[in-house]
Amino acid sequence: MRLALTGAPGTGKTTLAALLQRSFEVHAVRDLAAACGALGAAEDDGAHPIDVGRLSVHMDGMEGGCLIEGHLSHLLAPDAIVVLRCAPRRLQERLRERGYGAAKVTANVEWELLGGVHAELRDAGIDVPLLELDTSTTDANSLAERVLAWREGGFPRASDPFIDWLADPAHLPS
Repeated sequence: MRLALTGAPGTGKTTLAALLQRSFEVHAVRDLAAACGALGAAEDDGAHPIDVGRLSVHMDGMEGGCLIEGHLSHLLAPDAIVVLRCAPRRLQERLRERGYGAAKVTANVEWELLGGVHAELRDAGIDVPLLELDTSTTDANSLAERVLAWREGGFPRASDPFIDWLADPAHLPS
């Protein structure tokens, strides 16, 4: 079973992955990409493009039973996906605290606001069990417990509707 842990930058993927290391073999997308030559040079905003096709080929030989953490992990043939979401106003604060430039903050907040992961899953035809978690106010330990309970339950498909930040104007960034 390959579990993807994905979401916009600043949603808590790395923090949650660190808590789940006791229960999963954890791999970061960036480290996997670097290991197989799929990590590009830093761009103006500091991001490193990843050749997802090349990384996917590299991962074909990987054993299952792992958690792949990173923004693009949902595109790497997962058996199940955890999507971390964060209210756009809160995400904007987190990214500014990281020192992201205005353009990078805006791009990532808009991607979160529009549910970018869900759009990419739909466009790629990926249909696997998915657990969506709101990290806006929930602590990482509680989120880790939810992921482990989901695994223990056999990764059931969600029956709850996905988060729609646009439905509540209070979440919109200023």
